[in-house]
Amino acid sequence: MLLLNNRLRELFAQPNSVYARPAVRRVILGLAFFTLFMILLSADFVSDKVSLEVGQVSDHDVVATRTVSYIDANKTKKLEAEVLASVANVYDLDIATLTKAEENMGAIFRAAKAVALDRNLTSAAERIDRLQKTLPVPLASTVLDGLANLNEPALSKAEEYTRNLLRKYFQRGIRDDELDLARKHIVVEAEEMGLSSHAEAVVAGIAQALLQPNYILNVRETDKRKQAALASIEPVRETIKKGQILVRKGDVVSPAQIAVMEELGLHKGHVSEIRIFGLAIYLLLIMGVVLGYLYKFVRPVYDNDLQLVLLGLIILVSLLLGKVAHYYSDFAAPVAAGALLAAILIDTRVGLFIGCALAMLFGIIADNELRPVAAVLVGSLTGVYSVSKMAHGYTLTRTGLWMGAVNFLVISSTGFLEQVGNTQVIIQGALGVFSGIAAAVITIGFLPYLENTFNITTSLKLLDLAKPNHPLMQRLLLDAPGTYHHSILVGNLAETAADVVGADPVTVRVGAYYHDIGKIKRPYFFIENQVGGENPHDKIAPSLSTLIVTSHIKDGTDIAREFKLPQAIVDIIQQHHGTTLVSYFYKRATENEHSECIIEADFRYEGPRPQSKEAALVMLADACEAAVRSLSKPNLNRIEATVRKVIRERLHDGQLDDCNLTLKDLDTIGSVFIRVLSGMFHTRVEYPDAIKDLERRKTKNGSGNKQCAGKDDGNAGTGTNGDGCVRKDC
Repeated sequence: MLLLNNRLRELFAQPNSVYARPAVRRVILGLAFFTLFMILLSADFVSDKVSLEVGQVSDHDVVATRTVSYIDANKTKKLEAEVLASVANVYDLDIATLTKAEENMGAIFRAAKAVALDRNLTSAAERIDRLQKTLPVPLASTVLDGLANLNEPALSKAEEYTRNLLRKYFQRGIRDDELDLARKHIVVEAEEMGLSSHAEAVVAGIAQALLQPNYILNVRETDKRKQAALASIEPVRETIKKGQILVRKGDVVSPAQIAVMEELGLHKGHVSEIRIFGLAIYLLLIMGVVLGYLYKFVRPVYDNDLQLVLLGLIILVSLLLGKVAHYYSDFAAPVAAGALLAAILIDTRVGLFIGCALAMLFGIIADNELRPVAAVLVGSLTGVYSVSKMAHGYTLTRTGLWMGAVNFLVISSTGFLEQVGNTQVIIQGALGVFSGIAAAVITIGFLPYLENTFNITTSLKLLDLAKPNHPLMQRLLLDAPGTYHHSILVGNLAETAADVVGADPVTVRVGAYYHDIGKIKRPYFFIENQVGGENPHDKIAPSLSTLIVTSHIKDGTDIAREFKLPQAIVDIIQQHHGTTLVSYFYKRATENEHSECIIEADFRYEGPRPQSKEAALVMLADACEAAVRSLSKPNLNRIEATVRKVIRERLHDGQLDDCNLTLKDLDTIGSVFIRVLSGMFHTRVEYPDAIKDLERRKTKNGSGNKQCAGKDDGNAGTGTNGDGCVRKDC
């Protein structure tokens, strides 16, 4: 993994490489992760296929792989047909039909009467022939025969019967589909009138010939009503639950079952293109929102391609873990590990947002089930909150327990909301506890690899360095005990101020512990490690003393890199003196006879000046602690004056120009330093009466020439008697 990381760094760093262009690099990385996310999230979209046909006997149970709600097209069409059949057609009454029928009837009977009165027509055949030529509508031969054989009074009577019969049916209303039935009824009614055979044939025949539909279908209004009825229909929606048996072994496969399998994407390699399209849009939205959040609120992460790659890998691995757990239980998915890794490796705000994004993406894997998504979301937020307290004694073990407990509560409460059985709720809650603990364990396992691969210093790594049993701290304690004690005090001082100015307290504390680690090479050239009052600097030139003193920066850097300390700590070691002047030796040098040849720059540290709040805090704490320690009789006023003077000198010397501390921050830091240092270097209360009583007892007992009580009981050289009082003669 480290080799791959180095190769990528080299590829992106080549000036002539197209990948070195920021825009091209971002597009390539975005497309790569988008493709990987699509492949992972859409894996279930192309799951194991079932090659069954309608009428085939299934040789195994077919089980739904996910919960899906879909529109049943066949049932919906059937419902639509039923609704359309229930909508009555709209007809309009045509009055002109009756009028025209009566006109034709009148013309028929007038022609028949004219033929009956014509004496020249002696035979029935002649009369029939004349009628055929004058009738407005064709009539059947039986009707013509009847007209030709009726006299004028009979024709008038037949006309009256025919008119009444037509008006009766036209007033009732006749539709197209009712015409044949109405004509049959006319024949029956004509038979019931008691007429002669010729008259009956004339009445029935003319009425049938002239009877026409007078209710005309209003197509436009009918279609309008049918469309309104269709619009009011809700499509028939069917819901298939995950785990539901679609086809049982031995069943004959029906068309409806094939349709359900196609909806689930289980039949004949069927892939729902619309689902793939929807997933792509959803994924692009999530990626866009995450990048937008980073751009707006965490810009350093957005501008760092390596950290973006790290975020992509964290999300990918977390979803992969969720995918694996999905095949057993969604409640056991340790997806929250992604939020923990993002919070520890990058930033707690990023961890919170990544936790939300992971929950939304996990919803696709969990088939849009609310309960596992809620567990992932709330568990992730709880984990991020817990790891943000690591500097105060929290551990990932405790984080896992907190997450497990919260997961149990979320899963149980949502289970009760959905009225899940008690036994099932307990089992799912236990899986949630496992998920929380597993997320913490996975985080612990991945952290060292990701830290080393992406060169990230985490709070956990720093806390390990702060332990007193670290080999370098042990070496500092043994070789330079005064420096060790000084570093501990500086760490406490700087860490207290870091909390109030927005710096990382863990980085400040560990940086302070190791800031003078270079002094272990020549410990006795530094005043805090000197015993017996001998100072080797009294015997060498000021310029050489300056070189020895300032070299502890380079020595410390080399030692830090030898022990593979994080870069953040190396930076503090290099920057904690900035380019300040070694004033004591510079003053000594200017007091000799060649003072005009002295160059001030030769008596300054090489730098660089502090580039971060953390390095600046260690610089100020280091200088203030040393300055206050040098006071002969420290009190609150002297400590305050000394601290303010040191901070002012560093500010005016330009040592704080490259860090982002404000004047308000410096005032706050000074106030914190004064409060803490006043507690460290407070004056002790004297007990004169107790000392006088002790001297009187010694004189009375004649023990003035005896050894100290501390020496007598095995504490020789401690300078205390049995009561713990200081003895000058010890």
